[in-house]
Amino acid sequence: MKQEHNFVLGGLARNEKRGRYFPDGLFFTNDDCELATVPDGAFVLFESLRSGRARLIEGASDGFVEVTGSLDMALEVVSDSSVEKDTEILHDLYWRAGVEEYWLVDVRGERLEFDIFKRGARGYIAARKQGGWLKSAIFGKSFRLTRGKDPLGNPEFTLHVR
Repeated sequence: MKQEHNFVLGGLARNEKRGRYFPDGLFFTNDDCELATVPDGAFVLFESLRSGRARLIEGASDGFVEVTGSLDMALEVVSDSSVEKDTEILHDLYWRAGVEEYWLVDVRGERLEFDIFKRGARGYIAARKQGGWLKSAIFGKSFRLTRGKDPLGNPEFTLHVR
């Protein structure tokens, strides 16, 4: 599931050259709200880096290992052990940290929930689905998540973009 988002969003970031997409493993900190977490995916616009709204921290040998300040987009994929963290705790902390869009995906069991929350004045506002599509202001595109099956009958997810 994360791999599909990483493939699609990473490709968009690379092709459009508007920012950097980081798959699972990047540390994100914001001192103002005492946030330290590792999102399942993160995107930072180059403009946010130029303005100082976000800052990349390099590791000793592995390139960038941390973003401090604010992300333009954070992705979380809900698991049985992360429901409260992803749907309540991070929902609040990401807003307080200035994250512009919070993408939340839950595909446990028969669920197929994909939401994009946009930053509002007092909290996040869920983007309205139009024909199953969600508009992202950060990417300037609409997205839809579908579930199919691979040749062995296992779940296979596709993140569509238009």
